[in-house]
Amino acid sequence: LTEVIQINRGTTDKYMGDCVMAFWGAPVDTPEHAYLAVKAALEMSAAVRKINEEHRVKGLPVIGVGIGLNTGIMCVGNMGSDIRRSYTVIGDAVNLSSRLEGLSKNYGVEIVASESTRKLAGAFEWQELDRVRVKGKEQAVTIFMPLAASDAPVRDDTAELKTWAHLLKAYRSQDWEQC
Repeated sequence: LTEVIQINRGTTDKYMGDCVMAFWGAPVDTPEHAYLAVKAALEMSAAVRKINEEHRVKGLPVIGVGIGLNTGIMCVGNMGSDIRRSYTVIGDAVNLSSRLEGLSKNYGVEIVASESTRKLAGAFEWQELDRVRVKGKEQAVTIFMPLAASDAPVRDDTAELKTWAHLLKAYRSQDWEQC
């Protein structure tokens, strides 16, 4: 996964247990940072699926992946003390991406992205998942799942996505019969 991040011009921040934290746009300004982050997330999901195919053949347990993507202003640089420093990112935008990663399991998807990421990385097909209020936020945030690059081969789930959008609309208006 670190290789995928690097190939897509991301910065691997740290490893925390089975978590890899990465960010885009620093230390080198990268105008297409949101696009590259989504592309990397889709490639990491594909890499984990490939590993799982190999694991199944060998009788090994499969592994899951959950990825949270958010785009926003954050503090980046060498942070810490005289005893220990680390080049890292902090801020509300970072915290939201962590919360989104935690939602991936609840929604049964591998990637959960914020609306700000969807808007800046528009070169993908997206499925809206929900509006949620996460810890640390007073307002609900709309969350999405990237499906594929918009120039990828034509997907055959257009009717399913339209049905899903209709379901979300009925759900939000509490039209249970339509749901």
